[in-house]
Amino acid sequence: MMNPICISTGCIYRLSDDRNELIKIIKGFSPDGIELSFAYPEYLFNFAITPENLEYIKSLKFVSIHAPMFDIVYGDNQRSREVLKLIEKLYKQVGARNVVFHKDEVEDISEITKYDFTASLENGDYRKTIANSPEKIQEILSRNPKLMFTFDLAHALSINGEDVPVYLEKFKRKLAEIHMSWQNKNPAQHDFICKYDSPGIRKSLKSVDIADVPLVLEAGANNEAESRLLVDEIKYLKSI
Repeated sequence: MMNPICISTGCIYRLSDDRNELIKIIKGFSPDGIELSFAYPEYLFNFAITPENLEYIKSLKFVSIHAPMFDIVYGDNQRSREVLKLIEKLYKQVGARNVVFHKDEVEDISEITKYDFTASLENGDYRKTIANSPEKIQEILSRNPKLMFTFDLAHALSINGEDVPVYLEKFKRKLAEIHMSWQNKNPAQHDFICKYDSPGIRKSLKSVDIADVPLVLEAGANNEAESRLLVDEIKYLKSI
């Protein structure tokens, strides 16, 4: 695969509460890009990027932001406006190209599209019901033409692996980025794809090999030692 390979700060969130420290750790893996992930609004409120990290991030091929997904409802409310304004500010500061949202937390998409950033919707996993199939994503994007699409491989695999090529063919002109991981159901967590290599997985990955679309790694490392699997993950994807 020749796609740019990026790493989400969510991969190593267990290693530090300081996102500037997470950026430094990710730098050591020499990715093509980075996704700044904020699970809760407070993480965004408390984040101020250091000059050193800002210089590094602006040198990358691709930067994106994952909007908070807990303790937030995006719509006509004060908390939503505060978060979206901060996202807009950070987006411009770091030269980001995409902001990822989960539909389950979005009450009113028109509130998101008021801001000066490219927004994308992510397909949900087996626990979600609003945007967890190609048909449901199509319906939402048709009603909201400003929205782009972030394809999450693990979420699709957790429901029906046959949907992977359907998503990628149907929305190839709307693709902002692709989230890469394997999803375990018990417990529900994102794991490293390289641990589950099989002909079926390789078949799905070949569908994902769409030129120039950034791949964002999302497997969660439980500790520093496990974070080294990011090296194996990058090698594995490049070998496909």
